[in-house]
This record gives sequence, structure tokens and C-alpha cells, in this order.
Amino acid sequence: MSTTHTASAGSSAAKALDRVRKLFAKAESVAGTPEAEVFLERAYGLLAKYGVDEALARSGPDARPAEVTVFDHVVAGRYQPDQVGLVASLAAAMHCRAVTSTRGDGARVVHIVGVRRHVERVGMLAGALTGVMLAAAAHQRPAPGVSPVTHRKSFMTGFAFEVVRRLAAAERGAVAGSGDAVGAGLVLRSDAQRADSELRRRFPSAVRGARRRVGSSGIEEGRRVGGSVDLGQSRFGGGRRQLGA
Repeated sequence: MSTTHTASAGSSAAKALDRVRKLFAKAESVAGTPEAEVFLERAYGLLAKYGVDEALARSGPDARPAEVTVFDHVVAGRYQPDQVGLVASLAAAMHCRAVTSTRGDGARVVHIVGVRRHVERVGMLAGALTGVMLAAAAHQRPAPGVSPVTHRKSFMTGFAFEVVRRLAAAERGAVAGSGDAVGAGLVLRSDAQRADSELRRRFPSAVRGARRRVGSSGIEEGRRVGGSVDLGQSRFGGGRRQLGA
């Protein structure tokens, strides 16, 4: 690949990511409104195309596998398990895997493992959507007799699952609309398998933690804000563990 072509590709990727960042910033500024959902939908589609275009570039017979790397996303403040659940779900939807650890100061770290292009996308989404989710949850008012914390946590469960469903749909749509759907699909499946292998290599002691059941009082509203879908029974884990596998 020529230096000129590489620079051009890098410039195009930077512009795409800048557009995605601006869309997420707009969504966060109007969190919990129909306008926010429109901005998020546009961002999902553009981000999916960004990942699939790169996968297509690696689908040729002479292409080399992309580097698998790890990005550490720090989760702090309130509702840490709910933030971790969102990030881990995003990682799984974008062909990555995640494992968590806890720092000495009590903050959690989500170690996102995957091909660099996918890890970049998860990192961007994690920062943007965590803000959107927490802002929307803060405005939730439970029914009489329901704990505000319980209600908000179930709201975030619904929000996270629906956001991931929409993101996965955008990924499938980008693959189907690409110039080589079969080639792109094969590369993306290989990316997920390589993320699995790298996670086991780098974090050999990671285990699944005990699961906790999430209440249902806010799930319907979380689904509405995330995009409305029947989520069914939702559970998340805690402690140091492998997520999103």
C-alpha cells in the first residue's frame, strides 16, 4: 500500500470518527428525547460502515490479519456494574471481548480485547453512551413503593440491551450493503475468534462471576429510550470476570 493511499485512508477514517463523535455529543445533549434516538441511529450506521470498510480491506487473499490489542476503559462513580454491563455488551456486538478488574481506588477497569479498529469503536461508544445512559437514568422517577436505585438500574439494563440490538443490526446492515458481504462476514467472524484467543492468553485466570438478577420496573422505559424491543429476562455479573463472550 502506498504512502499516499495510507494517508488518504487515515484521513477518511479520522473524518468518519469525527462525524460519529459529533453525533454522539448531540445525542447526549438531548438525552431521553426522540431527537437523541435519531442522532444515535445515524451514529450507529456510520460507525458500522467504518468497521466493515476496514474489514473489507482485509478480506483479500494477500491481506494480513489486523493487530489484536487491549484498551482499558475506566468505570468510576455510581452504578459501576451497570456501566460495565453496557461496555461489555458493546464489545461483544463489535467482535471484541471484555474482562474486568478492580483498582485500588475502587474504580473498575474494563479491558476490551479485539482488533484495533473494533476496539477503537467500542472505546468511542463506551464513553459516549455511558453518558447518555446515566443522564437518562437520572431523570427516571419510579412508581410509588419502588426504590429509585432499583428502578434506574433496571432502566439501564433495558437501555443497554436495546442499544446493543440496534448496533448489531447496523453491523449486519453494513455487511449486507458492502461490496463483498461474504468476505466481510468471514473477516468479522475471524476477528471475534481472535479476540477470544487473545483474551484467554492475556487473562488466563479470568472467570465468570456470580450473576445478579435485575428488577423490571424500569426496563420498559429503558427499552423505549434505547429503541423499544422485548428484552426478556436480563442478568449481569459482578467482580473480576470475563464478559460478553
